[in-house]
Amino acid sequence: MNTTVQSNFFTCPEFLKMERTIIDDFVDCTRECCIEVDSCVKALNRHGGSEYIHRMFRSMHSLKGNCQMVGLAPFNALMHRIEEIFSVLRAHPEQYFPELGEFLLLATDEIEQLLTELINEGVGDELRRSRLAAVCDELQQRCASGLRSEYFRDALIALGGRGTSKAESAKTERTAPALPADLVLMQQWAECIDHLSIFRKNRSTQTVQLANALNQAVGTIVDPEQLQAAALMHDIGMAFIPHSIFNKEGHLSREEQRIIQDHVQIGYQMLQRFSGWDEAAKMVLDHHESYDGTGYPGRLSGEQIHPGGRMLAIIDTFCSITTERSDRSYKKSLLSAISEINANVEVQFDAQLVNAFNDVVRGLIMKQN
Repeated sequence: MNTTVQSNFFTCPEFLKMERTIIDDFVDCTRECCIEVDSCVKALNRHGGSEYIHRMFRSMHSLKGNCQMVGLAPFNALMHRIEEIFSVLRAHPEQYFPELGEFLLLATDEIEQLLTELINEGVGDELRRSRLAAVCDELQQRCASGLRSEYFRDALIALGGRGTSKAESAKTERTAPALPADLVLMQQWAECIDHLSIFRKNRSTQTVQLANALNQAVGTIVDPEQLQAAALMHDIGMAFIPHSIFNKEGHLSREEQRIIQDHVQIGYQMLQRFSGWDEAAKMVLDHHESYDGTGYPGRLSGEQIHPGGRMLAIIDTFCSITTERSDRSYKKSLLSAISEINANVEVQFDAQLVNAFNDVVRGLIMKQN
């Protein structure tokens, strides 16, 4: 087991050492499962329906499987206990009552908050985790002979929740979630931008991975977290561009070009309003500057451009060219992108960074083969 427990806290070193993109993907999947459970509980409380019980069970099973996949043994054990309790309900959906749904919401809230604590702080509250495990153990034993509302009311009280009366239970609402960490929120926004066009599928994930690889290839000259934030936020301003311009094929007018160019200022200003992301903001502001001084918005050149901005300039061009299209293969796109980038060394791009990026892409091609 990769879990370490020390008195009042626990940690999972193997999970915490994973790439941030994997952790972020896991967090997103966890949140989606919890939202699905919330939706199903509300539907069951309003009008019932065995299909919602099956959907809820699948979400819980998926969450357990994800915990197991990333090595979160303590959470996997918790999810297994909860799944065992609800397997009884799955076999007898007519036995559903609102206290049961409220317990599931409270339990998933506890798990989600413990995960957030572990990711943000590096440790989680072992007393809180153990309490949830003990409550689930007792509830599993009591439910072996059948589901009863008083069992779940007792479990809710033990977890610090409230007992639900019949009058209240129909109005059960989930506790408002805590605000997500900055990078988690940025990831969510980046994914929204990816959904603006069919040609941006997984663009934010690819950009983060390539930026991290290029940064490592040149000796980590930029703070990795600042670069990750910039990679996620560099196109956030595109959300404010009219769709008629954003998705336009063919020539843009001068006014349309100006509107498109405004997206770097929007991203810069948004990051400036976060606390502690000034470097990322500068990278976003500079990622459309050209090495020869012909870019925008400041017509900076050479070393005046933030190194993170110079990296993103290369990666942004690469991702644009390698966008999946029906008329060209993936390998051809890689070579086409590198050819175009190399042709613009010291005009649009920093030569030293381009050389390092060539090695990064060579690694991608070898991996594809």
